[in-house]
Amino acid sequence: MEKKSCNCIETIKTLKKENERLVEENSNILIITSSHNKINGDLQVKLTKAEEKIKDFEKNYIRIDGKK
Repeated sequence: MEKKSCNCIETIKTLKKENERLVEENSNILIITSSHNKINGDLQVKLTKAEEKIKDFEKNYIRIDGKK
């Protein structure tokens, strides 16, 4: 019975370590996701501005071939 108890204690220690690792991994994933969302939002704003500039140039400036 005592040997079985030792196995349980080791299993509990292993599971606690695994739980701590998973909690840290989850925290890291949440940080990465948050950063990704912020960067993606910033890039979308820049893309929208660039698209507006392109439309403005196409509408208001003469191209090299002399056509608008």
